[in-house]
This record gives sequence, structure tokens and C-alpha cells, in this order.
Amino acid sequence: MRRLRMNFLILFVAISEWIGISEAFVVNNNRAAVAFTNSLSKRTQLSMVAKTGGKYITTTEQYSELVLNQEAPRPVMVFFSAPWCGPCRLSVPVVKDIMKQFSGQIEVVELCTDDLPDVASDSGVVSIPTIQMYYKGELLDTIVGCVARNVLASAVDKVLEDVIDDEHSTDGEKEET
Repeated sequence: MRRLRMNFLILFVAISEWIGISEAFVVNNNRAAVAFTNSLSKRTQLSMVAKTGGKYITTTEQYSELVLNQEAPRPVMVFFSAPWCGPCRLSVPVVKDIMKQFSGQIEVVELCTDDLPDVASDSGVVSIPTIQMYYKGELLDTIVGCVARNVLASAVDKVLEDVIDDEHSTDGEKEET
């Protein structure tokens, strides 16, 4: 029986490392306990592609760099979701279609609120799915809940119009001075 427990624990540790749990240890009469420090830490060295096809944000630093960047060349759509969320899964094809429709005009990033709850909270996300549009680090629009393709396309169009109008007014101010 003891050998069986030992084999189980070796298998448990191997599986834990394979799925990304960074620490596994044994406590209290060979009962296995797991410490989740950062389940994605080993696998996020490269830029991951999210279910939507956009960039998958796994750290606060990535969020700051990709979304809150004051020098971003184009608007950024942030899709806040979680794997267990049914409405989030329903929204994925809509976000994919919008990403294709506005290819080259917007950046799309996805963020799991389970992995980065502080970022979601700081962004004002209280329910998922939430889609936020940013430009040069400024929040321009927020859509909460499942959204129809045409509604999201209209929101993106409005943001792009605002960005173009803002750039034209800034150019006009530069010419006057």
C-alpha cells in the first residue's frame, strides 16, 4: 500500500508540473496538497494567442504595455472573460468576427479575470463578459454582457470615428501654433 501511495504522489507531482502548477508538496499523512503560485508562469514566456485570436494578457505588465500605453498607434479592445463563464464563451465568435472586420484598425486582447482579478477590478469590471475600448491609455467605451455582432461593430465604429476626429483636431491645433 505504501508503494502505491508513493507512485501516486510521483504521478501527482508530474501531472502538476505538466499542467503548470509550480509547487506541489505532501502534508498530513501523505495527503497531497497543492500550492498554486502562478499556474501560467512557465508557459507565458511567449505571447499566447487567446480564444478570440487576439493576444492573451497574463501579467499586469503586459496589460500596462498593451492597453494603457500612451503611445498606442490604434485603439485596443480588451475582452474580460473567464473559462467557466457561459456568456463569455458565447461572445468569443462575436469578438473574433469584429477582430477580422476591423483588422489593422484595432488591437484585440483577452484577459482572464480569474488570473488577473486586480487588473479587472482596477479597470472597473464587475461582471463578465466585459469589453472595453481604450485609446492611448484612456477608456473610451465599455460593454457589459453578451453583445450582438452589429452592436459591437457599431461601438468600434464610434470609437474609430472619435479617434479620427481627435487626431484631426490635434493636427489643427498644431498647425495654428
